[in-house]
Amino acid sequence: MKRLNPAHARKIINALNVLAVIASVCLVVSVSLEAFSDQPFTARTVYFDVEFWICLYFIVDFFLQLLLAERRWRFFRRYFVILLLSIPYLSLIGDAYFHLSAEQIYILRLIPLARGAAALVLIVSIIVRHNTTALFISYLIFLISVVYFITLIFYVVERGVNGEIKTYADSLWWAAMTVTTVGSTIQPVTVAGKIITTILAMLGMTIFPIFTAYITTIINRISQREITARAHSANLSNSPH
Repeated sequence: MKRLNPAHARKIINALNVLAVIASVCLVVSVSLEAFSDQPFTARTVYFDVEFWICLYFIVDFFLQLLLAERRWRFFRRYFVILLLSIPYLSLIGDAYFHLSAEQIYILRLIPLARGAAALVLIVSIIVRHNTTALFISYLIFLISVVYFITLIFYVVERGVNGEIKTYADSLWWAAMTVTTVGSTIQPVTVAGKIITTILAMLGMTIFPIFTAYITTIINRISQREITARAHSANLSNSPH
């Protein structure tokens, strides 16, 4: 099979990544509406069908990028996990007649969102040329995405069981206090709620020092530029005319 020009292939890959991000946004909206609705997660709703077709697009996108890759085997080995994240597990489980709880089904619906997050990180790395800034934005996207979906999971599993979780705003307050390691007055009741509380606290302790390091790097870079500029001005003023 004749390969495309590398420049053309790169443009197509970038377009595929943009489409993957758009599909992920649709998936986020679908999952969020599902969480806030009164429909049971086990029912085959319009959100279920939206996720199925988006997952199919993710799979097609993977194999298109595989065909466009310069080193296909290397691409397959490196991004095989993305293919696993793109599989519509809910449809497969439904066809196989596995019996899962509503909360387990909802958590499975969040798996394809990781595929969209990967595409978003790739877009950021393309747009932002500076490695430090791209890494910082990638971490920020990761943190916001994880916190949001953890709040959805917490809201779903604790709603109706935990008297302190009456609205989604309560779940957001719990997440804000937990991820900053301040500690929330809202205590989880379910096993799933306790597990994700621990995960969120560990995430906060891991990610926030990165923000501090990034800000320190930016300040040092600005200071270094000022020192260089002053030295350059001093050299110009002392040089003979």
